[in-house]
Amino acid sequence: MDSSIIVTSLAIGAAIFVGLVIFWFFNAFVKRKLGTDQSAQMATPSQKTNWEEKRQHPRVAISWPAVLEPPYENLAIRLKDISLGGAFVICDNPLAPKEKIRLCLNLPDRDALLLNAQVVWSNINVPKEKVINRGMGVQFVQNTEKTRRSLEKAISMILKENNP
Repeated sequence: MDSSIIVTSLAIGAAIFVGLVIFWFFNAFVKRKLGTDQSAQMATPSQKTNWEEKRQHPRVAISWPAVLEPPYENLAIRLKDISLGGAFVICDNPLAPKEKIRLCLNLPDRDALLLNAQVVWSNINVPKEKVINRGMGVQFVQNTEKTRRSLEKAISMILKENNP
């Protein structure tokens, strides 16, 4: 009698275990499948990532040399892309996030433009083999309306050149 209770208990336990494994597998499969479908539905045709979708201003690909004002004047930099809200700065030794800087942009066919900016992120801690361009993302802050209009004109000029 005791052995039949033990066998029955083991059978019930095994059935519960198998049921939990099947439930876990099915749940993981469904989550993975739904996660893929939802991201495909929400993505725009250009397949933008979440941080790109949150931008207020479109980015324009450029290659403008720039200079940082003291105390960072010895840091050689180049802007890879720019918008009215910020830019990606290519440099070998990016600064720390929240660092305030002043950029002097050498615009093609225009006067130099001084912009106040703040470092938002950098890829300094990413391994070298995983980085295409070492640098930092900056956000333009506390600039005058005149400076902002000058930047807008420069970006508009680039857009016109790219889309004649």
